[in-house]
Amino acid sequence: MTSIDVVAPPRHVLERTRAAVEPVLRAALAELPDETREVVERGLARQDFSTAALVLLAAEAFGDADVAPVAVAMEFAHLHEQLHADLMARAGVWAEFGADRVVSAADALLSLAFARLTKPGVMILNVALMSVVDGYVQEIGMDDETADMSQHLGVAAAKHSSLTAAACELGALAAGASASQAGHLRQFGDDIGLARKHVDDVLAPHDDRRTLAVVAASSANITVDGGRRWCEQQAALLLARAQNHLRQCGARAQAAAELGGLAREVTTARCEPVLPSQPTGRSSTLPVA
Repeated sequence: MTSIDVVAPPRHVLERTRAAVEPVLRAALAELPDETREVVERGLARQDFSTAALVLLAAEAFGDADVAPVAVAMEFAHLHEQLHADLMARAGVWAEFGADRVVSAADALLSLAFARLTKPGVMILNVALMSVVDGYVQEIGMDDETADMSQHLGVAAAKHSSLTAAACELGALAAGASASQAGHLRQFGDDIGLARKHVDDVLAPHDDRRTLAVVAASSANITVDGGRRWCEQQAALLLARAQNHLRQCGARAQAAAELGGLAREVTTARCEPVLPSQPTGRSSTLPVA
């Protein structure tokens, strides 16, 4: 059993990820026309690169393979989904560049992603993307007045867990993990994706009727604050389940610690109150030039 008690600083993990994928990322972007690249670069500026980090850490958990191309592919796939979310919401890059340029950029991202994966990897990513599409289709056809909690959770899982699960599975497989080990990592990513969705909805505006917090409040006849507390509890349970899969997969200790730290950082840690910085005893005033 692998210990995951020692947690590396997640910010360091994300910075290391950006440095590792930068050469592959820049080479890929150079393939794009200027107008398309502008949209993609604007979208990438919003990404925290946690999807790419999951690929790298999942690979480090089992070997020393160079998986930067896979990490970039999954980051592109994640951005593809985000651009379509902007299109659906008529917000974000849609407001800046318009639908035609955003659609072209999203299509280009898929082409770049698939070109950096092996055939088995393409199949895994394709299944994940089909799940995302299915989630959107379910959501479009869902009646807010009659849909129950299980339907909303099904949509959330389809849209928000599939790519994180695929990222973890692809990283593990690329480094030589067994099918069983990769399966545990896939379940880890699946749980983290859904936990992150719960936290996103805790932090979302009160007037968004399709957030899990508002749906929970309506279903249980409680306040929206009560719904948010329920979402926080669910995120904590999902994180605990994810950590259990991490313990069972036989990963290297350091990579497992970093995966556990990153999982917490992108989920439950975002609900914790921000503590004021402690005084150091030194003046923070900068000298005037």
